Amino acid sequence: MQANFTANRHGRMSQAVFFIAAFIAIGLAGSVEAQSTTSTSDDKSSQAAADYSDQVILKNGSVIRGKIVYVEKDSLLLETDSFDPVKISVWKIQSIKTTSKVDVVLDNGKRWRGRISTNQKGEMVLEPYEGGKDRQLNFGFIDGIYHIRPAWDNKMTIGGSQTTGSSDVLGFSISGTSTRDSEKNRLTFLSQLTYAEANGDVVEDNWSGTAKYDYFFRPRMYLAVAEEIHHNKLTDLRLRTVTSGSVGYNFVRKPETLFEAEAGIGVMTEDFYQTTDDSFVALRAGVNAKMALGDKAIITDNLVVYLSDGVDRVQGVNTFKFDLELSHRWGLEIASIINHYSGPSFISTDDADIKWTVGVSSKF
Repeated sequence: MQANFTANRHGRMSQAVFFIAAFIAIGLAGSVEAQSTTSTSDDKSSQAAADYSDQVILKNGSVIRGKIVYVEKDSLLLETDSFDPVKISVWKIQSIKTTSKVDVVLDNGKRWRGRISTNQKGEMVLEPYEGGKDRQLNFGFIDGIYHIRPAWDNKMTIGGSQTTGSSDVLGFSISGTSTRDSEKNRLTFLSQLTYAEANGDVVEDNWSGTAKYDYFFRPRMYLAVAEEIHHNKLTDLRLRTVTSGSVGYNFVRKPETLFEAEAGIGVMTEDFYQTTDDSFVALRAGVNAKMALGDKAIITDNLVVYLSDGVDRVQGVNTFKFDLELSHRWGLEIASIINHYSGPSFISTDDADIKWTVGVSSKF
């Protein structure tokens, strides 16, 4: 399926410049807010590090005080100031109390927010964040309990890269991710840059950026709108912009576990160095997944594919990442980025470019 649009190159370039400026401005605003949130909560964070006032009451009458990290997969992870974090089976727990607000995810996908306490009957209840009547909690219907995430979750990774396929070079890479996730809304910014030279010649000049907004109109269903830009001199691409809208279904949505699929449509404009510029409409499909491996490692995979002219023209990017936590703030990231492009570009082929990057990541 293809619909050609008449578009002026300078107009598209102006649009791209405007988008890049807006992308940077919003990213900086998010960072400023994150830093502001961090600075205003530094004292709270330092106190929280030493505040082990959550309480776990076991069925045998024992009382353990500490900081509840999460409740997941029939286990509760508790940090204390006297010993290493321990896991406790929820079937041994009579009730728990939290001093701060938490997110409670039920097995039907609903999400409640508030503080957990016990009533006069000794039953575990949730005091809703927005006010109202307390809700009784039963571990049999709870899928997870998590501390509320910060306003922004930011990560930057700097390292080296290796590309194989249409070229074989070593280079420098930098990438960034910024996410704000709440019950109804999720805002995501992604950026990536790879640059390399060989014998004084530029052999890798590749950068991209994505701004995406998701609105959850139902617990598991959401609407997604996104703006993507991409530049790759190695494949004759001066600039590609994609404006898309999709409907997504979320199978699992937890802090450390995610699986969702999206389907929609996108409008794509392409500006090439040697080939005639092009504009068309394409079908869009996407998959986002995340899974924790133990307490220190997380793997993520993001796939986006655009189809046009039936299945004759395929453009897709798959980004796979393995993150190993070295400390609360620092980590090691290994990523594989597969770009597949078949189209009217002067040097386009059906072969995929595979890029491997290894870098040091920092959360802030």
